[in-house]
Amino acid sequence: MDWFRTLRLRSSDPRVRRQAVEGLSSVGDARSLELLLASLHDEDASVRSAAALGLGTSLEETALQPLIGALRDKHVEVRRAAAEALESLNDTRAIGSLLIALKDEGLMVRAAAAAALRRLGWRPTSNEEMALYEIANGHTEAAAFAGEGAVQPLLDELTNDTVFKRRAAVQALEGVDDPRRIQPLLAALDDSEASVRVFAIHSLGRETDGGVTAALLRRADDSDRQVRLALAQVMTKRDNQQLVPFFLRWLSDKHFEVRLTAAEFLGRFPDPQIAQALLPVTRDTDIDVRRAAVKSLGIIGGAEAIETLVLSLTDEERMVRIAAEASLERIDPAWAQTTQAQHAKARLEASLNKCSVGAVRGAASADAIG
Repeated sequence: MDWFRTLRLRSSDPRVRRQAVEGLSSVGDARSLELLLASLHDEDASVRSAAALGLGTSLEETALQPLIGALRDKHVEVRRAAAEALESLNDTRAIGSLLIALKDEGLMVRAAAAAALRRLGWRPTSNEEMALYEIANGHTEAAAFAGEGAVQPLLDELTNDTVFKRRAAVQALEGVDDPRRIQPLLAALDDSEASVRVFAIHSLGRETDGGVTAALLRRADDSDRQVRLALAQVMTKRDNQQLVPFFLRWLSDKHFEVRLTAAEFLGRFPDPQIAQALLPVTRDTDIDVRRAAVKSLGIIGGAEAIETLVLSLTDEERMVRIAAEASLERIDPAWAQTTQAQHAKARLEASLNKCSVGAVRGAASADAIG
């Protein structure tokens, strides 16, 4: 039947040729090995892949160098098959080429190369090799433990076509203290995937260089709310009053967590203009945002906030009312006798004309003012 196999290998249909090659794997004679080696140069990638896998099961020493050469094939599926075949061949002379394959652009090629190296009993001889091995196995974050040797492998991952690989690399770089990471991470701030931008922001969060801060703040109006939130959270770790304009802008953000972060941060600065900006936030649609605004007004102080805080005593949420009372006491223990409180009383009494729970609370607050 040798003539029939040869005939099928000459077919113009790559599916027929692939099936013929797959059949050769179980024959195991010298002629079959010769045909498998020849098929490793077929014009069709699927045929070459089948030939590589077949050579792996042959366990023939003559298959080693052709399979090592196949690790450089232009098609990822062939390179993957070659790596898997080398694992089956179990020849330590392939280790050097498999180490190179750990840097392959194809994720599955790297994984197959790592599996082959594990089968061969290989152990990393440098931190860079350890990092490459961890990344190939999908343990990108663990690669950061390789220290300085992990930097370049992780930086190479930032240009990977796969989102989760770029994201994992950016996340891992947060734990690496090396100046080489800065510029690539700054570039990652413009990644098309929002989650990558989020992790890039967190990874750069501890950098206080003015240029880095300026680059981060360029994402202040990012279209993705999680990116804006990440930036706001990172910036709250800096007691820098120059950041106030950005947080004032975030008070009107569409995402409640961004507004909440801004309201909490602004309470650090006793500035009347900040207090003025927080006054309308006490009527925010979100409970936590209202409570944060009320608390920050108490911390900032100033009689100008008393009228608004008195009105917050009628808030529908108990925690907001408690925060309002605490802020009033903090600003002025005798707040009920202030002119601002009397103005609020007039507004609360006007609310009695409305039939609502808020009106009842308004009446009670008005009585408390006296």
